[in-house]
Amino acid sequence: MNEDIRIYKTKIAIERAFIELLQQHDFKDITIKKICDQSLIGRSTFYSHYLDKYDLLEKIVKQYASDFKVEIEQRFDSMEDGKVANAIELVTDQMIKNKMEISTLLTVHEISADLRKEFEQILFSTCLAYLKQQNSSTSIALEYLAELYAANSMTSIQWVLKNGKDTNIILLLDQMQEYIFNQLKSDLYTS
Repeated sequence: MNEDIRIYKTKIAIERAFIELLQQHDFKDITIKKICDQSLIGRSTFYSHYLDKYDLLEKIVKQYASDFKVEIEQRFDSMEDGKVANAIELVTDQMIKNKMEISTLLTVHEISADLRKEFEQILFSTCLAYLKQQNSSTSIALEYLAELYAANSMTSIQWVLKNGKDTNIILLLDQMQEYIFNQLKSDLYTS
């Protein structure tokens, strides 16, 4: 960490306060005053770190999206080693670790910051890149398979956030993913 510990702690306090407020209020109803009161800071302190509440939301969403992207890329890298279930479990554990924050942010849909759209795009683009890398000639559009994968993954993420970790679901996800990707390698879907 390169930034001063006081700055880091202040940003954490602001972000936590903001997430707490998002759990109680719609984004449009949250004011800088409410954020400052909740985080026990002054307005000038808030504005020394963020332009406005949109900037705060955008930075938080970007951070969670960036972390998620790293996890998903590691998941796809682990497919080469046949360790998909382990990778799914690691992503699941990370979701549970940040359950409150992610669950809350998934409900906020602003043009400049929408965590759900970010997650969906990361899942789609990472899967599509993987499928293209497999050099499969298939009669099923790779974009469709990537979209299917992203939708299934988002459903799983929301399930985990609502109901907690379930080993059976992790194994089912592993089997579904393995089935779809193995079909690409077989001649079942080739023209």
